[in-house]
Amino acid sequence: MDLLLHLRGFTAVADEMSVSEAALELGVDQPLLSRRLRALERELGVELLDRSRRQIALTPAGAALLPRARHLIDQADHLLRSIRRHDREPFVVAVPSGCDPAPLAGLVALLEEDGVDVRLATTTDEPPESAAWTVEACDPGAATWVTPLGAATAPAASGTATGPVSLSALRPRRAGARDRTQLLALPRDLDDPGDRLRRQADRAGIGPAALRRAPHRLAVAETLAGRGTLICARHEAVTYGLSWSPFVDPVRRGHRLVEQPPVPVPLAAGPVREQALALLGACVGAPEAGAE
Repeated sequence: MDLLLHLRGFTAVADEMSVSEAALELGVDQPLLSRRLRALERELGVELLDRSRRQIALTPAGAALLPRARHLIDQADHLLRSIRRHDREPFVVAVPSGCDPAPLAGLVALLEEDGVDVRLATTTDEPPESAAWTVEACDPGAATWVTPLGAATAPAASGTATGPVSLSALRPRRAGARDRTQLLALPRDLDDPGDRLRRQADRAGIGPAALRRAPHRLAVAETLAGRGTLICARHEAVTYGLSWSPFVDPVRRGHRLVEQPPVPVPLAAGPVREQALALLGACVGAPEAGAE
């Protein structure tokens, strides 16, 4: 017996208090609807309708079943709508601006190979409810991915890489007027509600006046011009040809995955999901498992 089909017939009769009106509403013959009601009563072992009156009424068992039947039908309808929406709409992945494009391209190729119609968006312009996967900033202690930060400067003439640097080594000199070097941080790191970077800088002897918030491209321009040192992730420095040194101090950026079900079957579990999450981690600059 198709339980949902029979429950739909029962709730329609309960709404109309008439088998003929309910049959008209459902677009079925009255005898067919009557047979479904009898079959439902036999299956449940109770009478749902009091047919002894001129106008039918619900029995106590019918009155008890009605809200449960409505809830079950609502859940089934919601499931159907979700699946149909999933079949029609692309799988939207929202990531922060400034992500490494190469892993994002790899993510698109991976998902398309498995038949997933994927669309990329940024967390700044995509409403959260429209994104199935959203990569959002969070405290590193509760993050899915943790990205080490470092100090980026204009490339040296020799092109040699520099070693790790201490955050305290970036304290501005006291020489004064001739020193135009600024310590710059991207808004995503300096505007953090927890004020993590500001607190770390303060402990390193870098006061609020010495650490300046700068939009991404302007910060890069100041750094390329030799007028600043930019605190950023390695992939951000590489993108713009900056020299980058990791911090000795644990200066980090955290991101987590926010998932809105349903997700395509390949991404529910298994190797494709693991590869996709690894690529998302790479796009925000998180090192691979086991890497330094």
